[in-house]
Parts: sequence; structure tokens; C-alpha cells
Amino acid sequence: MYSILGIDTVGPLGSIAILVDGALVAGAPLPPGGHSNGLAAAAEIVAREAGVGLADLNGIAVSGGPGSFTGLRIGFAWAKGVAVAADVSLVVVSTHEAAAHAAGDVDGLRITVTPGERKELALAVWAAAAADDEPTTRPRSIIAPHSVPEWEAADAAAALAAGRPYTAIPTNEALAAFLASDGVPHCAPRPLAGSVARLGALLLREGPAADVASATPIYGREPNARKPAP
Repeated sequence: MYSILGIDTVGPLGSIAILVDGALVAGAPLPPGGHSNGLAAAAEIVAREAGVGLADLNGIAVSGGPGSFTGLRIGFAWAKGVAVAADVSLVVVSTHEAAAHAAGDVDGLRITVTPGERKELALAVWAAAAADDEPTTRPRSIIAPHSVPEWEAADAAAALAAGRPYTAIPTNEALAAFLASDGVPHCAPRPLAGSVARLGALLLREGPAADVASATPIYGREPNARKPAP
């Protein structure tokens, strides 16, 4: 039995899921604003439903951002702790790739949208080939994530799509509301833990696991708290 635990804590729509022998067998949302005290309990529940002990996992896949500073730190701290305690492999999955994978049912180009630097959004473009819709296939990246000012998001998305049909894939409700107000075609945010688990399994089979000590999130922006100027 080959099992991967997927964790996504990058935003309010946090979730956790377990993949066993290529099939998602259990999953649960994380309470909004309660990732820190809800993650361990949710992991125990989904592990019990899947019939897998945390020490028996083949790997833990964690969403690596960009996203919330606090959410990312919670996910990484918990995943690293379990990986070390249970001697389990750790793999970090791009939030953009997880969002593109989760939207495999969307026709046309997929433009994933995550929070960027202050008053900026990070956009990435993904192909919509039929193979991308298969859960065992990684989405094909066309344009890597890059940041644009919020007020240029609609024009930037259209330019990146270059006249082709596209759908924006926001990673949280606030981004979805912003895109709607700007007239950008989009789908509703969706839980990402299942896609994180699937992509984590593929990454672990393609190459080595992440180094637990040095693995860090991609925050996508500078922290709000700054050291005072000397």
C-alpha cells in the first residue's frame, strides 16, 4: 500500500487528504481561521478513515505557496514535525500547480491566481490539453508565475491568454470576488489537498524528497512586519 498525505494551509480554504495506491480515499476541510488547532485532529480523522497510520505513510506533500504567511508556516511546521518523527518523506508542491491540477475539468487555458506582493497578484498559465485532466498527469506550464499590479490583472490575464479562451483559477474567495468585480471569467476556489497529494506522489516518484531541514515556503511577498531602520 502506497499512501501520501496532502496538506493545504495556504489560505482560508485549507484542506487535508490521503491518497492510497493512486486513489483519494479520505479528505476533510480545515476550519477557516482554525488551521493551527484543526490540522492535527483532521489528519487523525482522515488517516483513520483511510486505515493508514501516520507512521505508515510513504510521504507527506505540503502546499508550498505562495499564500498566507501564517497558513504556510502552520502547514510546514506540522508536516516537518511528522516527517521527522515518523521518518516519512516530505515533498513541497507549488500552490499554482495544485490549483491548475484541481481545475482539470476547466476548458481552455487555466490562469492560476494567488496573492502577490502588496497590491499585486501572481499569475501563471497552464495548458488545457486532455492529458492534463488525468489525475496521474502533472499540468503543463506555459507561463511560470509572475506578479502584476492588481489594477492590471484583467488586462494581464487577457494578454497571457493571447486571444484564447481562458478561465482564472483563484485560490481564495477574496481573489474570486476581486476577479468578478474586474470582469475576469473565473471558477470558484476549490480545496487543493487532493491535488497536493496526487502531485506529491508524482514528484516523489520523479525524484528525491525535499530536505526537511531546508524546505521553506514560497511566500510571494515580503512580511508585513519589518525590522526598524537603523
